[in-house]
Amino acid sequence: MKGKISQWKDDKGFGFITSDDNQKVFFHVSSLTTKGRRPEIGDIVVFVEKKDDQNRLKATSVAIEGLPKTSNYKSHTQVEPKTKNIFDYILIIVLVISVVFTAYIYFKSSNIESSVIFGVPAVIAFLLLNRQKKPKNSSFNCSKCKKNERFGSRSITAWNRGLTRLYCNTCHVQWLRSRPSNNQAEVYSSSKRGGCLGVFTLIATTATLGGYSVVDWLVQSVT
Repeated sequence: MKGKISQWKDDKGFGFITSDDNQKVFFHVSSLTTKGRRPEIGDIVVFVEKKDDQNRLKATSVAIEGLPKTSNYKSHTQVEPKTKNIFDYILIIVLVISVVFTAYIYFKSSNIESSVIFGVPAVIAFLLLNRQKKPKNSSFNCSKCKKNERFGSRSITAWNRGLTRLYCNTCHVQWLRSRPSNNQAEVYSSSKRGGCLGVFTLIATTATLGGYSVVDWLVQSVT
């Protein structure tokens, strides 16, 4: 059958199609067989009409005219993990060199004022390494209900923490209600352990050197 999208709730992932014979048919974003963008009001669509368990009209195999078809719509919104690029590796090198050189200058001169300036690149590199990135795709499929959801601040933050199993807002609220707060912290912390071990080591090294430098400088000032 053929029709036009007359209603669409993008935040919930469903809407209604008004068919050519003037029937109002429900459809969910998971029934789309085209890729490229989300549905919009006014789109002309071709679909298969059937009735659900409650004898209500429902559209399946919904194809938006003018968009390419795909045999696997979910693969279009597959979430790929956060990865490091060339710029990130350059920042890591700058961070390591800056920390090592700062320590070398300090132990050579025993002067915190002359060595602290060389630690500035390490601080800048660390901040840039922890910048928030954005996924390649603008949306993802909920890992629970399979609803197609646009990335928001919550899901982008979770993705930056290393999570690839993401949930729509509705399923996320249900998940929060079903889990104690301490379990939530465990889930997030466990997803960060592997990728952050190297950065943690560098931070600990920098803090140790910085603490030793400050203590030694205070001792020299007092004496």
